[in-house]
Amino acid sequence: MATIGAVAKQAGVSIASVSRVINGTAARADTEKRVRAAIDDLGYQPNSAARALKVRQSEQICLSFDDLSNPAYVLMTRGVGQTLSSSKYRLILSSAFSSVEEIVKHLETMGRGFADGLIISPIYSDPRIAELISQLKMPVVLVGTMPEGVNVDNVYVDSAAGLDMAIKHLVETGRKNIAFINGPVATNPGRRRKAAFEKSMKQLNLAFSNSSNLQAEAFTPEAGYRAISEFRDLKNFDAIICANDQLAAGAMKFCVEKRVAIPRDIALVGIDNIDLASLLRPTLTSVDLRAEERGQIAARLMLKRLANPDSPVKKITVQPQLIIRESSVA
Repeated sequence: MATIGAVAKQAGVSIASVSRVINGTAARADTEKRVRAAIDDLGYQPNSAARALKVRQSEQICLSFDDLSNPAYVLMTRGVGQTLSSSKYRLILSSAFSSVEEIVKHLETMGRGFADGLIISPIYSDPRIAELISQLKMPVVLVGTMPEGVNVDNVYVDSAAGLDMAIKHLVETGRKNIAFINGPVATNPGRRRKAAFEKSMKQLNLAFSNSSNLQAEAFTPEAGYRAISEFRDLKNFDAIICANDQLAAGAMKFCVEKRVAIPRDIALVGIDNIDLASLLRPTLTSVDLRAEERGQIAARLMLKRLANPDSPVKKITVQPQLIIRESSVA
């Protein structure tokens, strides 16, 4: 591998001059031209780790989610990656934050210099999480519900409006008895979507009770399958809304096995509009929370913050869209 010394020798300049060109600091135009030519000729690759120690920059953006295998997060990661691809920053991923303690531990390590910025979507609310985010000495973009007392750039989707769209659609197609399969209510999505479902049902004068709410232990197909299989009152409902498409996939599997026809016997609606929604049979009606677009917005906010650290904080709300497919239209 070519060394910085070899570049300096070929360009006829000092190693210090090569270092200035690589780090983007002041260098004469003719010097920079010779150094760039030597780098190209020799195929020199700067040592990014050493450079980070010298200039206090890693040129890395950390993207943190609860579970990177979640298809909605995959879409968001795609959006972030697409936007960062035209910048100097690399994307690094961090996940498996399945508890408040794991998120706290992750935030406590963020000040060690391995990233220049953090894009995070914590699914739990806790005063320690809010305090640690506020104390970070790096730009932070938060995707999702903003913790109280935190003032960072934020991308938020109005999932309550999406649930309202879904319920109104079901009512317009003749459904009146609607159940809701939710994920853990200890999480931000679980808590918000349960409240939104109940509010919308009340505003539309639709009956609901504890039996209308099925509680899954996770936002996964397996948890959705288990939740609906334990539902003794399924025959009393003509529609089900699931808190995400993975839960809906599990519910659909159960219905197929039990010969419950979708949508004739029961309509089914998911949330997220992941790629799976259009591949299921019947295809799944879903509330598109525009995860990929939110990822793009979050990355743009991060790049702007890195370029101008003192600019006003921005909070952007994304509106959902209902994608109507076979599972809700008889």
